[in-house]
Amino acid sequence: MKKRLIIFFLLTALLLSACAENAETSAEGTPSDAVTDTLPGEAPAAEEIPEPEEELPPPPVEDMNGAVLTILNYTPESFNWANTLIFAEELNGEILNDALFERERMVEETYNASLEELASGDVVGTITTSVTAGDSNFDAAMLFDAQVTNILQQGHNLSWGELDLDLTKPWWDSAATEQYNFKGIQAAVSGAFSLYNYSTRHCYVFNEDIMNAVAPEINLFDEVREGKWTLDRMYELGALAVLDLDGDGTMTSANDQYGIVSSVTRHYSALLAGANIKYIDRDENGDLYFAIPDNEYALTAISRLVQLNTGNDIYTSGTNDIGGGAESPIFYNNRALFIAAYVGEAARMRDIEFNIGIVPSPKYNAEQEQYYSLIEGGAQTILPKTLGTDTQHKTAVLLDAFGYYSFMESIPAYIDQVLMTKVARNEDSSEMLQIVFDTSFYDLGTGVWSADTKNTFTQNIFLPRSDTVVSHCEKIGRAVSKKLERFIADIAG
Repeated sequence: MKKRLIIFFLLTALLLSACAENAETSAEGTPSDAVTDTLPGEAPAAEEIPEPEEELPPPPVEDMNGAVLTILNYTPESFNWANTLIFAEELNGEILNDALFERERMVEETYNASLEELASGDVVGTITTSVTAGDSNFDAAMLFDAQVTNILQQGHNLSWGELDLDLTKPWWDSAATEQYNFKGIQAAVSGAFSLYNYSTRHCYVFNEDIMNAVAPEINLFDEVREGKWTLDRMYELGALAVLDLDGDGTMTSANDQYGIVSSVTRHYSALLAGANIKYIDRDENGDLYFAIPDNEYALTAISRLVQLNTGNDIYTSGTNDIGGGAESPIFYNNRALFIAAYVGEAARMRDIEFNIGIVPSPKYNAEQEQYYSLIEGGAQTILPKTLGTDTQHKTAVLLDAFGYYSFMESIPAYIDQVLMTKVARNEDSSEMLQIVFDTSFYDLGTGVWSADTKNTFTQNIFLPRSDTVVSHCEKIGRAVSKKLERFIADIAG
């Protein structure tokens, strides 16, 4: 089997803070000409996770004569908000672990090759050092989505278009392929061999025991199915759960019960995405643009989010740090009805002592045609600039095979057997998770350009609960547009 190579790097405070900020975001987009308080009549198609088919043929098999494919990956400690697993050391009886092991074994035995992981706490530094030195000690790298364009602008990665690879196959994420293609340069992709972007999809987890206590007549799963799970409905139910437990007349995150908890970025990102709003979108020519300022629907929705959290104690972040952290103990301590979470975070709730359920982010209103969920804060796969023509074929063949066997083996294990049984605990929540996976999308404004859009909205609008979205857009609009223009000019030059 593979070797596991570890590089130990001390992460800098800058990298840590960047990860903390950029791992919390969200939003999906409406066309800039939407001018009503309801969504346009026809919603864009959301990214779907295709169901593996028993007869889905594998890629062509080649004898790779013992070739080694090395993937640079983050250590779990340096990317602890997502599932970083790519390889398993041995069979141990655990469903996901054994599925990871088996799909790796299939590739190695079928193609007469070896797969390796090069693990680093500083992937950006490792890529930069390796490419600058002209080294080729890895064939592909998992890269935090917020860093993809930086690496591209530095000239450190190779376009996936250089490889003979069909990215329309179902084991390649078509939504990621679209988002990370810049003027024909395929900067990054997402394959089924990685769990990063499966584990960083937004959902809401709710405390079923509190729900039964405050609204015993409500079946939230049925409301989702009937299209009644909306923004207003979440706050209506959340208000029922607010309780001054210590009776001191003041609501505090240390002692009392809330309707909704989450970090500031996680909650507002989930709700913006659920309303089908993006910070950064593409026009009819595929050009990037700041999608909020000229979108009356988005401006109205953002103002509504501020109003819902003004003058009440339904929602708390537990902290003024936009990255959050203090909100999780409130939920874990059985003192909140809802928490905005990544799917991967929900997976860590399997041992919680009270009953939980999972639902997608709510729709903005009942007229909205479908639910939407955001994928953000994960890692995409890039190719180093030093990947020589002599190794490009090997890389394409083995990554394609790795993606295929992952799609057939480990992804079903992660979704169906791990998330939908160990975590979801009931068939209702399993169905809700499938909605999350089937309606997920990317927004470059919550990843690549989050510092310019998402974070400034969080700091200036959502954290202070200030309804100044129009003036804020006027303030930052030109700067955001210029940054996008410079990026396109840089990669074109």
